[in-house]
Amino acid sequence: MNKIKNLIEDVFLFLKNKLTSSKYVIKGKCKMCGQCCTCILFSDENGYIKTTEDFKKLQRKHLIYNFFTPNGNVSGEGKELEGAILFKCKHLKNNKCSIYFIRPFFCRDYPAINPKFIEMGGVTLDNCGYEFGVSKKFIEYL
Repeated sequence: MNKIKNLIEDVFLFLKNKLTSSKYVIKGKCKMCGQCCTCILFSDENGYIKTTEDFKKLQRKHLIYNFFTPNGNVSGEGKELEGAILFKCKHLKNNKCSIYFIRPFFCRDYPAINPKFIEMGGVTLDNCGYEFGVSKKFIEYL
């Protein structure tokens, strides 16, 4: 029952993010480099996942996290990110998603518009075809 509740919450959050407007937009297109599938950060209510025990808890709570496996750690990126585990998708084959039509919501939503992340200087991955922009220039608001 708890897993169904979590799935419903995930779907609701995905739809909310798609339907609400933002002052930010995503520009560009996918270069099919596979980077976004190999440098994934996950978080829970305590912040970024930094231990395998925390990842196992996340997997028990949401089965979709079983699609992913650890792929190293973040280093030299500031206190909040330092030591966070990077994950990669088990379904990436030759830089293409082998489960594209049933991929998880957070994969469908990459790169997600997270205003707090963008305002703190967050950007897409290096060499990614996507970038964040503003929906209106300042002068247009005047």
